[in-house]
Amino acid sequence: MRRARVIAVIQARTGSSRLPGKVLSPLYGDVSILEHQCRQLSRIDGVDQLVVATTDLAADDAITRLTARLGIKTVRGSSEDVLSRFVKTANETVATTLVRITSDSPLRDPHIIARCVAHHQTHGLEYTRPGDGSLPRGLRAEVIEASVLRQLDADPALDPAYREHVTLAIRQHPERYRCGSPDFPAEWARPEYDFSVDTQADLDFMRTVWAQLERRGWPADTAHLCALLDDMKAPQSRAGDVA
Repeated sequence: MRRARVIAVIQARTGSSRLPGKVLSPLYGDVSILEHQCRQLSRIDGVDQLVVATTDLAADDAITRLTARLGIKTVRGSSEDVLSRFVKTANETVATTLVRITSDSPLRDPHIIARCVAHHQTHGLEYTRPGDGSLPRGLRAEVIEASVLRQLDADPALDPAYREHVTLAIRQHPERYRCGSPDFPAEWARPEYDFSVDTQADLDFMRTVWAQLERRGWPADTAHLCALLDDMKAPQSRAGDVA
């Protein structure tokens, strides 16, 4: 049996309707959101390699310069057909399994991702993500078999929305796939907390969160993030990415 090869893919671009260039904006000092995320997720149990998948637009040359400096492989592809970009990434890295990570959530917890990967492999699943409400927004990740994405990509009649939103077809038709969700501690079930960055206010809030973690000497893991926001009386959840 072929050994699983798990590739974590940070989906990144500088284009954003509400906050252009946000992934290259500083989170602390001169370290950007994307650079911090790359550092944080460079070693995840059960993951063979971290890759950044960006677009082939000139505006995203800055992303490739950053990843080159960090020594992280970058795959470039269509800005609109994100599904094909993920399939290209799977092909170039000989991946059997992909972990989809959006770049607008800088405080992803590698232990959460590792637990998702372990659950996915243990149960022989095709698609794994934390259940709705089981974690704060911006801390979740999706694990998908590359074969499922290749099958979707090969469909010439595929809804364009399924090409733009990589896992939408799976989430809208879970009965077609082996899907599952790992369990997490009940105290982490804080869907009202949101660690994603969509606006300048969100970015300012993430900078405050990071500064508070630093001041207290706390690690940026899920338990401490939840405890910190409990103390800070954080605002209610904002609309954001499914992950």
